[in-house]
Amino acid sequence: MMNQNSLLKKIEDYVSLDKLPDDRTAMEELDEAVSVLENETAFYRPVKRNGKCGALLDFTKNTLPVILVPDLHGRKDFLLNLLKLDVSSLKKTGAFDGTAFSSAGCRVADLLAEKEIIVVCVGDGIHSEKRGRMRWMQAYEDWKCSAAAGPSMQEEMKENIATMRAVMELKKIFPENFHFLKGNHENILNSSENGNLPFYKYANEGQMTCDFIRQVYGDAVLYLISLWEKNLPLCCAFKDFCVSHAEPGKFYTRKKIIEGSGEVVHSFTWTDNDAADEGCVQKLFKELTGLDKEKALWFGGHRPVRDKFYLRQNGSYVQFHNPEKMNVAVVGRASDFDPEKSIISVI
Repeated sequence: MMNQNSLLKKIEDYVSLDKLPDDRTAMEELDEAVSVLENETAFYRPVKRNGKCGALLDFTKNTLPVILVPDLHGRKDFLLNLLKLDVSSLKKTGAFDGTAFSSAGCRVADLLAEKEIIVVCVGDGIHSEKRGRMRWMQAYEDWKCSAAAGPSMQEEMKENIATMRAVMELKKIFPENFHFLKGNHENILNSSENGNLPFYKYANEGQMTCDFIRQVYGDAVLYLISLWEKNLPLCCAFKDFCVSHAEPGKFYTRKKIIEGSGEVVHSFTWTDNDAADEGCVQKLFKELTGLDKEKALWFGGHRPVRDKFYLRQNGSYVQFHNPEKMNVAVVGRASDFDPEKSIISVI
């Protein structure tokens, strides 16, 4: 396994690189990334009826502390800052009380290498959104003139690709301890099928990104990215809390979540604020954890919050994606989770 310093150097190289990877590099890295997802162990990723990896990550037997990372949206420094984070910041959250915490490790990268922590990203790796609003508007003008890879879009995609190269590298090096869930922005083909919806906000971001990849890299790379997205899990269940990209819109059985139909994809990635069925988080929590608790605990990103967090579903659903900050949620025992103390900055 790559040592932590070499890993950090590699991630730093991705972040600082002022050019896009060449075709061969892109193909090789994507091929490896797809292979990792297709071959995850059934120990934590139960298989579908067709024998392929399902859409659920089952860590209900896990006793390790967990770091939850909200929407990345091309913030290429986010994961690097997390990897470099001194573990003393994590101890303050109380998530490591009573655990076999390594005295030798001093950074999150060390904990990952020693398999003493699990990191789960809730998805939405690309598209700078509000942060890159002016850049998107300029890129849109270029795109309308058939310049899908103009200067503004080049700058946007350098950030997005650097971010996703870091995600894929971490998944390859730490397949059992680093995970990335599918968000609504993991839709490189800008498809309206299989639970996906085309994306646009300040421009026509979904189609512009698809056209950029096709123009710069070709259909083979575009296909590999789409294959990687299709193999991403949708939901992660731990002993006493769960995680998904968006607030689940409806109740589904465990088996149906594992199968990951288009209906389930849409429900776990696109649900708007106040659009979920009342009480569905509590019902899903019981279905996946076996616990019948009045106050379940479920985390997600998708819709931004102004401060550290916002609580929905009578306090059971914790939104913690603030696009202005690089905050993560650190969870040990759910009963000890305090959003004021347990959601911390990595910078």
